[in-house]
Amino acid sequence: MSVPIVFDIGGSKLRVAAVRNGGLDEVHVVDTPKNPGEGLETLARLALDSANEEEISELVGDISGVVKGTIICKSPNLPQWDRTDIGARLKSMLDAPVTLFNDAELVALGEYYYGYPAAYHSKTMAYITVSTGVGGALIVDGEVDRDGKYNYEIGHQLVRGKELEDQVSGSAVEKLYGVSPKDFNNPEQLHEMAEILAEGIYNTVLAWSPDTIVLGGSMVMGELNTIPVSHVEERLCELVTTIYPHAPRIEKAKLGKLGGLYGGMAFIN
Repeated sequence: MSVPIVFDIGGSKLRVAAVRNGGLDEVHVVDTPKNPGEGLETLARLALDSANEEEISELVGDISGVVKGTIICKSPNLPQWDRTDIGARLKSMLDAPVTLFNDAELVALGEYYYGYPAAYHSKTMAYITVSTGVGGALIVDGEVDRDGKYNYEIGHQLVRGKELEDQVSGSAVEKLYGVSPKDFNNPEQLHEMAEILAEGIYNTVLAWSPDTIVLGGSMVMGELNTIPVSHVEERLCELVTTIYPHAPRIEKAKLGKLGGLYGGMAFIN
């Protein structure tokens, strides 16, 4: 018997689980080591624990940043991991093939298949996360659009002359206002951030033309002091309908912190 393993290398947490009987088995969660060597040894150990003495057939996972093949070229949240060939290192430890995605790509795939009804009946679904940073991915006919040389990095697009991520993300709130996003009780500024986010999504819609947009991340999904999605949707509709007859449908993400693991399971299944 053999079992596939899914993993999510987050900036703060590392998650690993086996896929059994068409679902996620127990999810192992630890703090993500900043050192890649220690991190991959930890991941390999958790993968073996998850396999529970079964042979590991394959590993599918993600990491935040620019991914090329199984190499993380640049990770803003884990800079020591830059230029690490995650696939080669894991394969040498576990003797199993490895598929690596950017984190937004794998979460997008998870939302498409398991975030019902978020992406239900979508041919082209854009996933946009607004959290510590801003990221995004495009799903076309049920598959991650990976035709470019690198994964998409929509958070670095320029809006009003500045990178979108530097204006609406959690890290932007901390840098600009000196407070944690959860303590950012400023309705007027959150309204302005909604305007800026809508402009960034508008640019993305013009490039991707999705029929559905799934929004995730703590800056739009948190319980307190979040960017008002209703205003993002209203402003986006105003912008898009100057070009297209209809704006895409907007839904909130459903899978939370396990989105990447669900995406890995979707890829395997």
